[in-house]
Amino acid sequence: MKKIIILWLLFPLVTFGQKINSEKIFSIKVAVGEWESSVGEYLNLKTIYAPYAKGIFEGITNGKVLPIGGDFPIYYLENGKTYADLDIDLILMTDENEKIYCKASGVFNYVTDTFEALKFQTHWRFRTSSDKFKYLNDVMGIGFGSVLQPESGYNFQHDIYEISRK
Repeated sequence: MKKIIILWLLFPLVTFGQKINSEKIFSIKVAVGEWESSVGEYLNLKTIYAPYAKGIFEGITNGKVLPIGGDFPIYYLENGKTYADLDIDLILMTDENEKIYCKASGVFNYVTDTFEALKFQTHWRFRTSSDKFKYLNDVMGIGFGSVLQPESGYNFQHDIYEISRK
């Protein structure tokens, strides 16, 4: 019985999880241009195209978001909320003229009338031929999004972190 009590007391000190590191690699701000509403339906989900008209980023390098690509979400409405699955494509142009292609998927759930974010998380992959940034080809990024105030000139911000084991 004493062994069971000692084991029970020590059990919370033992961890079975893995320890991870996180390092912020990018903060990307984007502005959405003229978007097409309800360009189609798929499996009872609505689709739109929200092109990125402009953007800036900072982090491991700085630069601008090229006005190529955007978000192709599928979504549905329920009880005054919008539930969207994001499908983002964008190209970063660094201040050193290096291009980094970015692909993200994720969720953006928000109050439909106020655009208040309830959940805004993304998974990022990168592709580049740049020698300086080629390590990004192996990075899986985790992003946390936010809706920006209109006076900022941008609609959304993605804060992206590289996650790795210690």
